[in-house]
Amino acid sequence: MFKKAFVYLTACTMLLASLPMFAGAVSVTTVKPAATAVDQVNAHGYIDWDQSFVEATGFGVPSRMAKSPAQARLMARRAAIVDAQRNLLETVEGVKIDAESTVQNYEITSDIVKTQLSGMIRGAKIVDEQPLADGTYQVTLRINLYGQGGLAQTINYAAKPAAPLSFSAPSTAYTPVDLPVYTGLVIDVTGLPLIRAMSPVIYDDSGRPIYGHMNLNPDYVVAHGMIDYMCTPEDIRAVELGQSRAGDNPIVVKALGLRDNNINIIISQADADTILAANAQNNFLTKAMVCVKQY
Repeated sequence: MFKKAFVYLTACTMLLASLPMFAGAVSVTTVKPAATAVDQVNAHGYIDWDQSFVEATGFGVPSRMAKSPAQARLMARRAAIVDAQRNLLETVEGVKIDAESTVQNYEITSDIVKTQLSGMIRGAKIVDEQPLADGTYQVTLRINLYGQGGLAQTINYAAKPAAPLSFSAPSTAYTPVDLPVYTGLVIDVTGLPLIRAMSPVIYDDSGRPIYGHMNLNPDYVVAHGMIDYMCTPEDIRAVELGQSRAGDNPIVVKALGLRDNNINIIISQADADTILAANAQNNFLTKAMVCVKQY
């Protein structure tokens, strides 16, 4: 894919070079870059949805009170860790949980979440550190979105249901047909300004919710998340090879649009009916075998 892109750009460059020069400004159309797996939350922190972690960097300067270069370096390192913790907290607070909430909303309304989040930030893993040429020290901290000790476990936004998990049935307009055994779902949102979140919902165009955390085992959601956002060439290739979360024979549908601050996805009622009928055969939605293609 990269080779194709290079050939294309080279050909465009040669074509432009061969055109005669005219007086006045030349209008050049730029190609919008492909989506990436990273959401930059602030100047020092970002979310990597592909690798499922949040990272932030901090800096510390040597103290004038240091009595030796070694002590100055240690004090700068300590200051960098504190700065990185502050930046990591600000980054984590900006992570979107659903269409209406961020982590900060949960922290503000729950002392338990606030305490657990503070402990998580203090225990964040150092993934990179280095002294810089001017004596400043740089430290990068990371916490995971999912898994043991991850952000989802701290938030625990999906309450455990009292009743068995279930999905809607196809609408009365659906005509039963023989369907293959599908392994998962891929929704193509290419060209739409989707904003990624930890707990999105998929609706059909009648407003019926098709997929959300209310259908899933919360322990599974905390461990793995409920959607994989596929946005790199490697991700798309994994889907094509049947190596993604959606398995080797997924249903692939095109999104019609977005709603709720561009976080939740809208698909057609016909596609929704097919998905629900196929899920009745293989129960792939309960297993969160869902990918969203953003490339």
